[in-house]
Amino acid sequence: MTTDKRVLKTRKAITTAFMELTLEKDMQKITVSDIAERAVINRSTFYLHYADAKEVLDDIENNISEIVHNCFSKFDTSDIYNSTYNMFIAMTSILDETPAFKNFMLHSSSSGYITINLKKTLTDMALHTVLKKTSTYDAEKMRIAISYMVSGIVDTYILWAKDDKPKCSLEEFCRYITVLTEAVIGAIH
Repeated sequence: MTTDKRVLKTRKAITTAFMELTLEKDMQKITVSDIAERAVINRSTFYLHYADAKEVLDDIENNISEIVHNCFSKFDTSDIYNSTYNMFIAMTSILDETPAFKNFMLHSSSSGYITINLKKTLTDMALHTVLKKTSTYDAEKMRIAISYMVSGIVDTYILWAKDDKPKCSLEEFCRYITVLTEAVIGAIH
């Protein structure tokens, strides 16, 4: 079943309005009226799509999880460099294509909640991928190592992406992150 383009356009306007508003005010203070006004819709149209502002945030989080899952699903533990590089290229492309999303993820204090969930999702996916590939790793030690590694990678990537003129290219960034990733995994083995 395909969704009507008007529905998609309205939902995008609502989520974009919400993300823009989080740059201006605390998320808990954003009202349905604020979102509707910014999205240039009326409140009744908002309620056709969402119950409240929290549901908009949940939708944004679900979209981010889907994007991350799609990017990470191609990760290959036997080719960490290319997998890491391709994942970051895809994420950077997505951020660059949607300025409201990029500003929300990189500059909104409200995105911290989503960043925490993003780290958990990446940790779970990476742990599953590594343990599926080999059973020689201690699962709990690997969870700790991967959690440490993912938190560092996500935080460092956000720092790199926030820089208007990064000190290194994406390729250099990925190369360095890959060396660190391989070192962490190697230390556990």
